[in-house]
Amino acid sequence: MEKQKKNVNIWKSLQKVPAGTMFVPLIIGAVITTICQGFFNFDLWSSLGNPVKDMFSSSGQMLIIGLMLFCTGTQLKISDFKDALHRGILLIIVRLVIAYALCALYYFAFGYDGVFGVSFLAFVCAVSSANAALYMGNISSFGDKADKASFGIMLMCSMPLLPLLFLGFFGTSGFGMAQVMQIISLLIPFVLGIILGNLDEDIRRVFAGGNAIVMPFMGFEFGSTINLIDAFRMLPQGLLLSVVYFIIVIGPSYVFERRVLHRPGYASVASGSLAGVALSIPSMASAANAALEPYVSSAVAVLAFVLAVTNILDPFLVKAELRRHPADGSRPERPAAPSRKSVA
Repeated sequence: MEKQKKNVNIWKSLQKVPAGTMFVPLIIGAVITTICQGFFNFDLWSSLGNPVKDMFSSSGQMLIIGLMLFCTGTQLKISDFKDALHRGILLIIVRLVIAYALCALYYFAFGYDGVFGVSFLAFVCAVSSANAALYMGNISSFGDKADKASFGIMLMCSMPLLPLLFLGFFGTSGFGMAQVMQIISLLIPFVLGIILGNLDEDIRRVFAGGNAIVMPFMGFEFGSTINLIDAFRMLPQGLLLSVVYFIIVIGPSYVFERRVLHRPGYASVASGSLAGVALSIPSMASAANAALEPYVSSAVAVLAFVLAVTNILDPFLVKAELRRHPADGSRPERPAAPSRKSVA
């Protein structure tokens, strides 16, 4: 009798780690880069050449990002946006307006260099981001239709478009044709995905797992830009930006949700984690604005810390919020009080 081969379950193990399908390859790529370049001054991927170079180093980032934008677009249903207009879009608008206002203030106060080692580039990429996938995972068991419909809007706002548009206004040459073409280049695969996904259900089904396929390669490519020796020097900045992220991202929208919308507050807390795609924005921003190039490596290192901290802590914050203010879908049903009938 043939002995059955034991499955190693690598993929399931990756999924147990928050954003693990991207974060774990990122760490592996960073370890390889640190050993090869930090200790031996040797660029492994350039030496091996293509296709390995474009698969595992930063030279293939834009292709992976384009594929991810297309796959994401195919999953967005235009009809879902109607439900999001009831409530979710208001929370997102409040969050983004305050976040970008603080980003502008941060630039005018501290410039590109920022303060306490947190550059303007890292600050913008962090506070403008939200992990739509983790949000959906957080609220899937108790959120209502409007909560779940906000996923599409949040996903669009988490894409590089808005941060790149914002960063374009703070370039040395202002917001010119180069920035416009960069944004159009990002929009084309995304819009094409939305159109095709809404025209043909088969296309939506085929590309449903597209992001899961490209995410590990994106992690490797981001990791190839990180030297862990330099990254660990950014540990205090990463922890500081994580705290600032929670305050800016959750705070205003939570107050709005509780005081204005009179809701439990879990939706604001559930969106309080950094999206993995935020790590791609520094490279794209520097392509449109060369003045940002010196800050890319440190920004990616800081964002990697924020990604880990926020994705690990946010589900626990959601659980804590639900204990304080239960969602309608998570309230235990109270047994009906016995009727008081007079006994004859």
